[in-house]
Amino acid sequence: MILWQPVGIFAVLSVLGFGGGNAILPQMYADVVTQHHWLTAAEFARFYALARLSPGPAMTVSALIGYAVAGFSGAVVAATAMFVPAAVVVFGLAHAWDRFQEHPWRPIFVRALVPIVLGLSWVGTIILGRGALDGPATVIIALIAAAVMLGTKLNPALVVVVAGVAGAFLFPGS
Repeated sequence: MILWQPVGIFAVLSVLGFGGGNAILPQMYADVVTQHHWLTAAEFARFYALARLSPGPAMTVSALIGYAVAGFSGAVVAATAMFVPAAVVVFGLAHAWDRFQEHPWRPIFVRALVPIVLGLSWVGTIILGRGALDGPATVIIALIAAAVMLGTKLNPALVVVVAGVAGAFLFPGS
């Protein structure tokens, strides 16, 4: 059984996830789609979209990937590998962070992480776009949704639902 492979991948991604799940999307994509071929680019984008629509962290996508690889046990193992190592690291770092509250390196460290996390998040968006934007209609839907979210104060969840309904009408049965 290949359960050890998702454990190795998601445990490493777990501890590298500074700035949230979007920061590790490029590496997750490289591991899951490019290296191991467990999912196609389109499947990866769909799984990530489903994880984002469900309550909880976006990295529940690890459970969906684990399920695709090895069924229910794969989902449990992948999700555990994704969340437990990070929780242990954060628990340990939180104590150090509090202990050095007055240290001058803290704000410098935080400022240094911001551009790194933003860059990784943009790369993750580009990777998801490659898998999800597979024709003119999907590009138009994405551009309209982005314009509405950036230009109005509408709830992004509502925009996503409307874009999903538009996609369902344009692509029935996909």
